[in-house]
Amino acid sequence: METGQFVQQLAKRDGASDGSVLRANVGRITVTRAASQAFFRVLKEDFGFDHCSLISAVDNQTGFELVYHFSIIDMEGQMLEVHVELPRDTPTIDSITHLWGGADWHEREAYDLMGIYFIGHPDLKRVLLPDGFAGHPLRKDYVYEIHEEEW
Repeated sequence: METGQFVQQLAKRDGASDGSVLRANVGRITVTRAASQAFFRVLKEDFGFDHCSLISAVDNQTGFELVYHFSIIDMEGQMLEVHVELPRDTPTIDSITHLWGGADWHEREAYDLMGIYFIGHPDLKRVLLPDGFAGHPLRKDYVYEIHEEEW
């Protein structure tokens, strides 16, 4: 299926909007947090997206945005960016590790560096910073105070 047709079909789903084509075989779509789990399940089960290559967290100061990168590993190489906005005061979303095991590390990284909580994640803990590290250093409002006992 052509990328434009594919993205248009996905944009008709509940909670989906802003479907567009970024370049050949790469689409982009925005999904609400409430509709994200159902949308991700459809991507995996109905459309055959078998790989989650990246989850990026963006601090937009008024809120957060997660950017998921999915692909279908075959001759066509179809890829899709899914954008989900999260409120700053409750940056939580359901984990997708039960659908794509490769999302595990990416969710832990977003938790560690940005403070986004993935509900249902099997082992949500810091992956890059030490356990005693205070805060989430990639947030734009993060202020670091040096405490020698931390290191």
